[in-house]
Amino acid sequence: MPALFALALAVLLQHFLGALAWAGLLAVITWPAHVHLQRRGWPPAASAACLVGLLILGFVGPSILLLNTLGGELAGVQRLLARANETGIPVPVWIAHLPMVAEHAVQWWNEHLALPGGLNRLVGSAAGDFAPHLTGAARLWGSTILANALYLFLALLTLFVLYLHGPAAIHHVDTAGMRALPRQYPMLRRVFPLSVRGTALGLVSVAILEGCVLGAAYAIAGAPAPALLGVLTGYFALVPGGAPLSFSLVSLLLLGQGHSGAALGLFCWGAFELFLVDKFIRPKLIGRRVNLPFLAVLFGLLGGVSTLGVIGLFVGPFMMAILFEWLRDNTAFNTNSSVDVDVYSSTDETNSASADRTDNTN
Repeated sequence: MPALFALALAVLLQHFLGALAWAGLLAVITWPAHVHLQRRGWPPAASAACLVGLLILGFVGPSILLLNTLGGELAGVQRLLARANETGIPVPVWIAHLPMVAEHAVQWWNEHLALPGGLNRLVGSAAGDFAPHLTGAARLWGSTILANALYLFLALLTLFVLYLHGPAAIHHVDTAGMRALPRQYPMLRRVFPLSVRGTALGLVSVAILEGCVLGAAYAIAGAPAPALLGVLTGYFALVPGGAPLSFSLVSLLLLGQGHSGAALGLFCWGAFELFLVDKFIRPKLIGRRVNLPFLAVLFGLLGGVSTLGVIGLFVGPFMMAILFEWLRDNTAFNTNSSVDVDVYSSTDETNSASADRTDNTN
């Protein structure tokens, strides 16, 4: 009966399970900070409000900075495009050196962009062709953004409530866990926070590392605003696929400016750095907390992301941690059992030998 009720409750809340899961993960990750603030005399409500505010600022702040920067750049881009439309855009030198398609590319450029007013005509034609698709995409993206905003609000609200009533929530979870899995739950309760916090530490550390390293690479390659691009790359690195998207876009920007060598060098360095970070550094940082081998963390991360998306970054290593804890417990049990058998065998042999000596003496 309890299992059926839990299944029915999961079906009822299926659209909000993601928000509840993220609230729980954030509560587990930041709970030591909440406890620390309360020990320093902060009321629970003030500590909860402070931590939720810091989380909002940490994720919304870069977006505000980006929009502010883009707002200042859009006027300059608009003036540049207007000037290019009046005079025409000459063919870049690097297009003439493209293999196999150079002749057709130069011809197309001369017909559409090199003539005065060509840019305006090209944009108008493309907008007319893509208008129906853009309208449908705008509706889809609009509904998606609103739904995700609702989920984010529910996750933050749930996180605030968990901060306020954390001890009671922990008590209820412990009670339910001990009733459902009396033998396995103590191990799960010990491994889960270690795994989640280790994963969070690995993600944040790697994001900071990639932001600094790729930001320096942007500056060396001559990209505009390398500090801002480095900060954005660090935030994008928190999401699977964010870092390669960032340095690929910056490489395309450099290629569009005519710096083909710098674009190629930046892309190759980004791919090499991403390979090292994702395949060696991140698994090592995550596996330290729960004593997991390198391959277990790597496959846990890859399997979790491919199956569950971003939240799989936490689920995959946790499941691997449970597997290896179970293997360690069984190995220890088998080792102790074999030692006991050897001790008993040695004792029996000693007793038999003593009995034989006694018989011979008699």
